[in-house]
Amino acid sequence: MVENPLAFEFSKTRTICEAFDEAWALLQDLGSDLTQAPKSLATRTILAKRIIEMANQGLRDIPKLRDDALAFIQHNPPSRVIAKGSAENHWSHGSLARRARGKAVEAV
Repeated sequence: MVENPLAFEFSKTRTICEAFDEAWALLQDLGSDLTQAPKSLATRTILAKRIIEMANQGLRDIPKLRDDALAFIQHNPPSRVIAKGSAENHWSHGSLARRARGKAVEAV
């Protein structure tokens, strides 16, 4: 069987998708302006690329992938100029990764 370097095995694909869905859902739950047009496409792209990059480096834990992507976008938002009263205020109450872990605990 010839291996395609552009394709992922099913379990890796599923892990990437779940981590992405959780990260995006958390941003939406927080009401982050990063989920609104015109930033939503750039935000989703940054999240996806980061999750894929970390999965390619061997990280397979969904919460860790999610938290890493949220921390990455916190420090590398689509627009370095964040309007006052937007996502910057959501992050001032604690990191997105900590908030994601809190939501995961609430769900249990």
